[in-house]
Amino acid sequence: MIIKMRIDDRLLHGQVAYSWKSALSYEAIVIADDNAVNDEVRKMALKMSNPDGVRLAIRTIEDAAKLVQNPKLQAMKVFVIFSNPKAAYEFIEKINEKPVLNVGGMQKQEDKVLLSPAVYVSKEDISYLDKIQEKGIEIEVRQVPDEKSKNYTTLKNKLSF
Repeated sequence: MIIKMRIDDRLLHGQVAYSWKSALSYEAIVIADDNAVNDEVRKMALKMSNPDGVRLAIRTIEDAAKLVQNPKLQAMKVFVIFSNPKAAYEFIEKINEKPVLNVGGMQKQEDKVLLSPAVYVSKEDISYLDKIQEKGIEIEVRQVPDEKSKNYTTLKNKLSF
């Protein structure tokens, strides 16, 4: 069972691995990222960031969606991580669950504006987040569990591109 999904362009790092582990008590992490799956150096770094005793799977978006529907993972608390809203949307299109989507870290780039501290979004990102929300998925914006969750729609309505 997916207990939470997260968008973080760094995927898995100490903040994600340990602060969210304490809050969610997850048993497995599924990283759904078409680029990371083929990058041996990145996969090695992701494996080093994984908390002890937690299963880690790094899969394409397609394979991650199949994996989380496997009965073995359905019986576990699973945390799914994407690098961007498009990947999250593509994954959500393939599953039946509707867990909360946490938007936690998207780095500043030329075509992006500040949505919330540490979260920069492009028009395309907003488009995909809107599509996700239209599917009935709750979107929260915060970096760590003890930070107060911010409402995505409220933040989005303050943006100007």
